[in-house]
Amino acid sequence: MEKHSTVQAFPHADKSDDHDGFATQSEAAYAAIREHILGGTLKAGKKLLLGDMRAQYGFGASPLREALSRLAADRLVTARGQRGYWVADISAEEFADITNMRLLLEPEALGRSIANATLDWESRVVAAFHRLSRVESTLDVDPERLSGEWERENRAFHLALIDNCGSPWLSRFVATLSEQSERYRRQAVARQAVPKEVLLREHKAIFDAALDRNAGLATELLKVHIKNSARGLCMAIFSRDLDRI
Repeated sequence: MEKHSTVQAFPHADKSDDHDGFATQSEAAYAAIREHILGGTLKAGKKLLLGDMRAQYGFGASPLREALSRLAADRLVTARGQRGYWVADISAEEFADITNMRLLLEPEALGRSIANATLDWESRVVAAFHRLSRVESTLDVDPERLSGEWERENRAFHLALIDNCGSPWLSRFVATLSEQSERYRRQAVARQAVPKEVLLREHKAIFDAALDRNAGLATELLKVHIKNSARGLCMAIFSRDLDRI
């Protein structure tokens, strides 16, 4: 049987399927498996064998099945009939599609958010930018370890920028696209696909334009940032440029 010594999350969890904390176990299993997929410990295309996962994660079959079903709904896991579960594949084509949808929706949401700007919105953007900058400035020290923290703060900043857009559906679509591209971003940041100096400079420019309430400039800077990051990411992961954005 294949050994997976790098996967050691929750080794002391109760393995009983009928434990009163089933919901808690399911949530914990979901969080642990999701983190290992996003971080690249569980590779694209890998079959997820329930017996191995019970030994690795320390949960019973039922919480693991519930977690895998949720991950399938998140498109991080693929269910193939009665044959089981696999880690979902990644591809340059899928990432290009996600990127193009971000370019369509996220600048629109940012423009609307700036048009509706309030002091409360500005304070949320300032706080999110400060947290992101603190992580980003040290990203080259240990990029693999910091990729998860950077991703959380990067997403929080981007979502803070657009959270005043006035459309719950537009906000949901942007958030969904951000979640779908997280797996790609995490792996690219761990490989330093985009230098921290570039990330800092581009995020600062978007931040300044947004606080100046210059929607035209902010949206154009956001488009440049999305494209530059996507190209660096695709080159790092797939050794090719994105030719469809």
